[in-house]
Amino acid sequence: MNAGELTAALVSVRSVSGGEAALVARIAEILTSWGLAPRVSGRNVWCAVEGVSAGRTLLLQGHIDTVPASPEWTRDPWSAERKDGRILGLGANDTKGGVAAMMLAVRALAESRAFRGTLLFAATCDEETGGQGLEALRPELPPLSGAVIAEPTNLLPAAAQRGLMRIVVRVDGKAAHAARPWQGRNAIDLAMDDLAAVRALAATAVREHPILGRATCTTTLIEGGTKANVVPSLCRFTLDLRPTPEHPNAWWADEVPKALRHGKVELLRGRMTPVTTDPADPLVRAALAACGAGAPVAFGGVSDLFHVRDVPGVVLGPGRPEVSHTADEWVEEAEVARAVSVYRSLAEEYLR
Repeated sequence: MNAGELTAALVSVRSVSGGEAALVARIAEILTSWGLAPRVSGRNVWCAVEGVSAGRTLLLQGHIDTVPASPEWTRDPWSAERKDGRILGLGANDTKGGVAAMMLAVRALAESRAFRGTLLFAATCDEETGGQGLEALRPELPPLSGAVIAEPTNLLPAAAQRGLMRIVVRVDGKAAHAARPWQGRNAIDLAMDDLAAVRALAATAVREHPILGRATCTTTLIEGGTKANVVPSLCRFTLDLRPTPEHPNAWWADEVPKALRHGKVELLRGRMTPVTTDPADPLVRAALAACGAGAPVAFGGVSDLFHVRDVPGVVLGPGRPEVSHTADEWVEEAEVARAVSVYRSLAEEYLR
């Protein structure tokens, strides 16, 4: 089974978040047929391969859950069609191509045993939603020295990712007839004042991380009003924040409430902090060498790297970030094949 065939096999099994059990069983079956000893834990599957002697422990991990298919799909999302050098299907890019490449790299390394230490592989659930994936599996795994997380990065190693926060602000006003607005207090107008204040605050977050750049703060939702002729008494808006070490989660949690003139923070979710690995770390150097790259890049979103933030880690995989979660998702078959060699070379160098 080559990289294209294995990717298509994984894509053809439905695995929307929460429904990964069938794909877990299929991966376990494949690993077993290769002479490996997979362990199923919930909706996750993992295995360990021991090298010729003691050494570091490296995790190769990818998530197998997908988002639901959008109405814009023009083909069966689970058809795993192979056409014009591409594999099309839901999850092909994010991240079943990377998982397939990792599986084949682990198979080759298990056959050669050309490394020291322990190589781990894990295919996990719930990355798209959070829940019972790598975070829940982690205590079952041996202590790690480093981790490689499969996400589409154009096969360039990402040594950092920004954090993620969501802040919902509630602004209360007073209802009145729209013909007599002076009798009320327009919550939407007040919210606009607060949004301007938040934008002004975000404009001060100018310190740049050498890989991640600036933190961002984006208004993504706003809701308010009940009828066209009523002064609104309530308005809510949601901020999506992507912190960096220069402007971390705690900074935003302190500064946003102070910037508000009228509203109050109703909800704050902010446990996903930025994750960075020193570009000089042996794992990053091994990844750069395997990819033939000169310097690490940033991963644009958040990933399971957060759940291994206590050890050096990189995000690395075949595929294009901009293709994830799009209709008629695809991955280049040749890039998945190249990823097998990249993961194998990385592991051999790191586990020397």
